[in-house]
Amino acid sequence: MNKRKSVVLAMLLMVGISAFGANVWVSPAGSDNNSGSEQSPMKSLPAAMLKARELHGRNDAAVEVILKAGTYLLSEPLLLEPADSYTTIRADKGAKVIVSGGQQVTVWQQVGKYLYKARLDREDKLRTLFVNGKRMRMAGTDVPVNGLGDWGKFEIKGDEPWAFGAGTAIDGIKFSSKDIQPYQNPEDVEMVQFNIWTEKILCARDMEQIGDSTIIKLQQLYGAIATTMAWAGKINYTKSFVIRNAYELLDSPGEFYFNRKTKTLYYYNDGEDMATAEVIAPGSDGLIHIKGESNDERVQDIRFEGITFSYDDWSLMEVAGSHGFAGIQSLGLAVKYIPGGNWHETKYNSTDVPRGAIQVENAENISFIRNRFEHISSGIAINLVNDVKSSTVEGNYFNDLLGNAVNVGHPQHYIIGDGAIYGKGIEGVCENNRIANNYLRNVSVDFRQVEGITSFFVANTEIVHNDIDGTPYGAIVCGWWWGNAGIPPSTVPKNNTISFNKAGNTHKVLDDGGIIYLLGEQPGTVVEGNYLYNGPRCIYPDEGSAYMTITGNVIDNNSYKWMWLHIWNKRCHDIVARKNYVVNNLLVNNGTNNTIEETYSFRDEEFSEDALKIKAKAGIEDAYKDIIPETEPEKIRIHPEGFKERDVFH
Repeated sequence: MNKRKSVVLAMLLMVGISAFGANVWVSPAGSDNNSGSEQSPMKSLPAAMLKARELHGRNDAAVEVILKAGTYLLSEPLLLEPADSYTTIRADKGAKVIVSGGQQVTVWQQVGKYLYKARLDREDKLRTLFVNGKRMRMAGTDVPVNGLGDWGKFEIKGDEPWAFGAGTAIDGIKFSSKDIQPYQNPEDVEMVQFNIWTEKILCARDMEQIGDSTIIKLQQLYGAIATTMAWAGKINYTKSFVIRNAYELLDSPGEFYFNRKTKTLYYYNDGEDMATAEVIAPGSDGLIHIKGESNDERVQDIRFEGITFSYDDWSLMEVAGSHGFAGIQSLGLAVKYIPGGNWHETKYNSTDVPRGAIQVENAENISFIRNRFEHISSGIAINLVNDVKSSTVEGNYFNDLLGNAVNVGHPQHYIIGDGAIYGKGIEGVCENNRIANNYLRNVSVDFRQVEGITSFFVANTEIVHNDIDGTPYGAIVCGWWWGNAGIPPSTVPKNNTISFNKAGNTHKVLDDGGIIYLLGEQPGTVVEGNYLYNGPRCIYPDEGSAYMTITGNVIDNNSYKWMWLHIWNKRCHDIVARKNYVVNNLLVNNGTNNTIEETYSFRDEEFSEDALKIKAKAGIEDAYKDIIPETEPEKIRIHPEGFKERDVFH
């Protein structure tokens, strides 16, 4: 940071936020031709940020952008670059401010007893829709449909930019024509399948009936990537799929379908008065993109406070014009074809993560304080993905997210400087970041394999005092790399802290994870003071985990089948678990040179006073408890009955 700017910023912070070098006021009722004063506010965020740049350059001091009550619409993400540094963007005191990427859909025409249609001007597939603030579902099969096997061949030469070698993949999946028949717009169709801890969303390019079978042909090239993965990444072509996003499947209240060719949106009414209903279709491909130029030229000192972020759009992972969601594990998704499917051999350069609604790269001292993230459709709400340092996500409310709340880092940070996607010499470890005092509900509503808070190869990262409940998979994950990967452990991750979190009621859909899941060698990492409840594996140091301490946690499971600690195999080593408090002392320790001692079990009695003190301290701290709602948010489900919430261990 420039020394003069550092001194100026420090002086401003000492005297309080009112002493900012300059203010820019914004109001939906303003005008971008106005001066930006409180009495003459500007109208749009992009114009206000240009004004802030001008003032910052003129005064060489921090600038505060103050948003008056109302909704601020974005048609594309707001890009913040190094020139936007030293800026706070906040809601006016007591004002309800929404930054929205959505567009309202009006003038509905009834075309059936419950069916309505309206014009929607967009080119892309529509994956989400909100009616009166409620997330609706893509029209789909009422129950999952079993496949009849794979169909066709797709050849990979090996010299394509998205391939690590030559090979052959399938080109489609067969179904019984009694279950499904070709639809009029097959290029919109999606197929969803879960397998242990992974999820696949396959996108179609065409459909064809051959005899008594219906063939769904895959979008290529992503189809080849998704159908050639190893281990739990495999697809079972004779097991159940949810088929969705076809007009012919539009038959249940709360379902929608968008015909891109005619630009017509259809909605199956769920009792709403469509003449007055607020219908919002996400439009902006993300909301905020904070992007520095390199490790040497970062965006610095930007703060968001008191804002609700909603209604972003995301069209799944994209490779050469094809789309899909091919889960490896957690947020790691396949984006390149690998003969044999072993992604470890690529040093994870075949792996990427979704783009966030808030995307942060090459940045330092970025803060998200007391915001709300609702109705988010991206794979991640806040993505601190590359070379993000000393940044804070604290006191935020997350509810109704298709993916996870916060991600830190990237699988390609296995070796800093060796990334295939974040290459070109600019990628860098994410370190010294703090994710704290956040409230998470209804996360991973569609992208079920994703934990609430994720982190990859990170250092000196704090994930503390968060409150997470009801996830389809795990709650918190820290680490990447496997001991059986055939490549050395990364030297990047170390000194991480996962402490004082309150998390439970996990693994409602997928299996083989932990409420707190740890992966790989992480010297100096501590898991301490967490209150964990109702999960099959509460603390799970998986394949190759090492050099970490697990201490002073309280584990409250309601099943004697569930393990409080699961140390997977001999390649998990040098782990210390000491002074933990558990309802029952069921655990697995197949590791090497591990120490498990002073475990206090309370199977038939109340927790001790020491345990109760830990439990009381875990979760959101007093300074942020006002973000916790009086009642739990209503559970959101967008999958049919056959994929309903379930506890896979009962």
